[in-house]
Amino acid sequence: MPHSASTRVEWKTGLLIFLFAWTLTTHGKYSVSGDEPHYLMISHSIVVDQDMNVANNYANNDGRFFGHDGLDMGLHAVPARNGEVRPIHNVGLAVALVPVYAVAQQLAGLPSDAMLSRVRMTRGLFAYSIISLFLIVVTVIALLLLAQALAQVTGNHQAARLLVLIGGMSPPIVSHSFLVFPEVPALLMTCLVLWLAFKAPSTADRVTLMGVTLGLGLLPWTHNKFILYVPGLMAVLAWKRWELWRRLSGAERGVLASLFVLPQVGLVVWTWLEWGTLGGALTADRLPFSTVMLASGLPGLLFDRQSGLLAYAPFYWLVPASWWLTRRRTWPFLIPAVLLYVPAAAFTIGWWGGFSPAARYIMPLTPICLLVIAEALSLKRIRITAAVLAVFQVVINAVVWQSPRTLWPAEAGAGNRTLSSLGWLGQSYERLLPALQDGVTLVGLTAVLFFGTLLTFLLVSGWRPPGQKTNRHG
Repeated sequence: MPHSASTRVEWKTGLLIFLFAWTLTTHGKYSVSGDEPHYLMISHSIVVDQDMNVANNYANNDGRFFGHDGLDMGLHAVPARNGEVRPIHNVGLAVALVPVYAVAQQLAGLPSDAMLSRVRMTRGLFAYSIISLFLIVVTVIALLLLAQALAQVTGNHQAARLLVLIGGMSPPIVSHSFLVFPEVPALLMTCLVLWLAFKAPSTADRVTLMGVTLGLGLLPWTHNKFILYVPGLMAVLAWKRWELWRRLSGAERGVLASLFVLPQVGLVVWTWLEWGTLGGALTADRLPFSTVMLASGLPGLLFDRQSGLLAYAPFYWLVPASWWLTRRRTWPFLIPAVLLYVPAAAFTIGWWGGFSPAARYIMPLTPICLLVIAEALSLKRIRITAAVLAVFQVVINAVVWQSPRTLWPAEAGAGNRTLSSLGWLGQSYERLLPALQDGVTLVGLTAVLFFGTLLTFLLVSGWRPPGQKTNRHG
């Protein structure tokens, strides 16, 4: 396919994902919930007060300006070393959203009260919806970059587009694409790394590498959980583009190292000056990790019936077998995956991510999962299984679009509202998955581990029904 035609098709793919996510947000979802309003309160304070002392903003009920009237500060902001009330959340996302927030507030002042009332919206919610729209655009851009990387992997633009459509319209990507969480910038940086890792070499690669490296260096400013993740992504980039790294001059390598390291050094200095700790307000007493939480989080991030990845995205059942079958080509991608997954599983506050859709903390890993699946699509048995799982995934996505609130947990340990609405098929799948937020039980894990192991074994071993011939192409 000519490059211009391919570009047009990719943008059509992006438009489909954008419309799916945007129209999902127009009916029956939770807005400005969980940590979202507290990130926006930082942006508001910067725009209005030109500072990050949010005490007066909570006291003045400034949450109404972005759709959360009566927002309670709680423990989302506490006195810093200088006595000012500072947000405990990393400020990178809020700072990045400042221009968008300022524009959203100006646009929110344009419609009349009568017009807003007709669409059941306040001025604050309208401003929030504009910010959500921007985040969806960022997500689509990330997925278009991923589509180019997958096309290089598969040599098949159609297969790449289908994978991106499935991933982009499915949780956890679509369910976090419009939310004010640091997962969206992390998704963008992951896709940028994969795009640069697999793109055809060009004269602009040195400049592009510098920009991507700076983005990775700044990413931990959005959340400390990415401090380990970004070196893993840099390792993947170095592995895939080693010839590019070798051609860099000594001065260029020095600039590259500075772009990566200095922003993170700046974060450490900032948090020390603000909180007197190296990890920020959450580490004032101890590290925010727990071995008890890790025991349930390691399986829970994947298998929990309410907050696990596979509960809403069964398509990713393909990942273990795909990773094993392509291990010689894809083993380095395990480095960033482990460096994000394990700390997320051990997070003291909860690996399920609070009041948010499932698999929030590992959403940035989904592009890597899709790439690993793409690497294995040359095998017929993987393609057949992918087609079957895609059908189930499309059914789940249809329910999610129709009833977006089922993406959020009803209460800890409750059932999966999306699967429960799918009749016997969804309810049977829901019963297969264990409830792990209250801890691990061997009985609860047995069925799902058996199913996962059996599926992986059948795919890896190349099992065929009796009488069907096996060929070397799978």
